[in-house]
Amino acid sequence: MNETNQTADKRDKKPVDKPVRRKTAQWRIVVRWMIPLFLIIALIGGMIVGYVVLGKQSFSEVFEWKTWKHVFDLVFAP
Repeated sequence: MNETNQTADKRDKKPVDKPVRRKTAQWRIVVRWMIPLFLIIALIGGMIVGYVVLGKQSFSEVFEWKTWKHVFDLVFAP
C-alpha cells in the first residue's frame, strides 16, 4: 500500500515551470545579420585581392566607379 501511494504522489506533482529561453530567437537574428555582412566583406576582399594583388594596380582605384564600369564593359562587350 505504501508503494502505491508513492507512485500516486509522483503522478500528482506538477512539473516546475522553467523560464522560457529566448537564445534561439536571438541567435537567429544574429545569424541573419552575419551572413550578409560576411558576404559584403568577402566581396570587398575579393575586389581588393583581384585588382591590387593579381592585377598589380593601385589600391586607390579599387573603389572608383569608372574602374568597375570599365571591367563591366570589357566582360559584357558585344
